[in-house]
Amino acid sequence: PGVFKRFQTYPLPDGIKRLCGAWLGCAINKGGNNPNQTNRHRDASEAQYGYSGLISCGDYRRGGLILWELEIVLETDSGDVVIFPDAVVTHSNEKAKGTRSSAVCFTQENIYSYWNRKYNMKLRRKERKKNKVHRVNEGRVVKLH
Repeated sequence: PGVFKRFQTYPLPDGIKRLCGAWLGCAINKGGNNPNQTNRHRDASEAQYGYSGLISCGDYRRGGLILWELEIVLETDSGDVVIFPDAVVTHSNEKAKGTRSSAVCFTQENIYSYWNRKYNMKLRRKERKKNKVHRVNEGRVVKLH
């Protein structure tokens, strides 16, 4: 919550506007005829300690969000929102049945660099105790095989 609040309070350079709440950018992924599946990746142009928001949309089943380093698969339903550091966590999603679309909200690294230079803004990740969790589905944890 603190990072989200900070994203909204720092001024932007002239001519730049926030397009999606606290975030400056938004990408719409239209389901279409593809298998609604992404390959493993990190979003390299995003800020290392920033967060992106993923909003799932459509009429689909399955297609969970895989967070590889965390060793979890989040089963999302249409309308669910997941906020995570997409530049440091490798992610992909499983093949969905039906049509799944999504909106991804993000802010690129160059804006954080601007805030750091102009306002001495620093984002730091807190160290957290790692617990092995494999699949989160409707509040239940299920091991992957």
